[in-house]
Amino acid sequence: MNSLAVILTNAQIEVAGRLYRRLPQWQASEAALAALADKFPGFSDDAVLLKAVAINGLYGTKVLALPRMAVHAKRVIEKNDLRKAGLEFVEEIARLPASEEQRANRRYHSFAAKFAHFFVDPERFPVMDNYAVGTVRFHLGSREYRQNLERPYVAFVENLQRLKDLAGLSVTNRELDHYLWIAGEYRAFRKNPKAKISGEVKRLFTAPSESVSADLASLMPSNLSCALKGEL
Repeated sequence: MNSLAVILTNAQIEVAGRLYRRLPQWQASEAALAALADKFPGFSDDAVLLKAVAINGLYGTKVLALPRMAVHAKRVIEKNDLRKAGLEFVEEIARLPASEEQRANRRYHSFAAKFAHFFVDPERFPVMDNYAVGTVRFHLGSREYRQNLERPYVAFVENLQRLKDLAGLSVTNRELDHYLWIAGEYRAFRKNPKAKISGEVKRLFTAPSESVSADLASLMPSNLSCALKGEL
């Protein structure tokens, strides 16, 4: 019978939600993306470029050729029915064709996943980044986590769904994303207080109030702390 390597509960995700509400800068970023989606609901040339710039700037997805990525993303959007598009939609956007100066295509899965999450459908397209992948793998365990180097986003969503099923979670993907991110940053901080994590989050971890300390203890109960030591 399959089981989680490290337990995850709805209560831990509720704790992550409380911690997230103490991060006004990150809340402002999500609010700005929601406002952008509301003001520019379509995918004209200008709208796609603005959305691409916003995702890249707010989330540091490291896309240097943004105008070219915007043109590529618009082409992918135009050949898909966004009401029905599946996970391959993100895979397509992530594969930015090589320019004349480049020898190979580059893949930007974090950018593509966030673009689809914030501007197409947050439930159909969960956020994928290093923290999300790492935290899902942390809970599933290396043996249960399945990789697919050719279709990493498809594999990630399948792993995420497996985690939700095994943990019996009843949360939205946005709520789960907040947990995966905050827990991932906290694991990095616990391993190395000088780790490069969000400055706003690091301040929360470095000098926590009594209530934040209690939430952090609930976010990482004893079984997670033991698992964390095993990673060192």
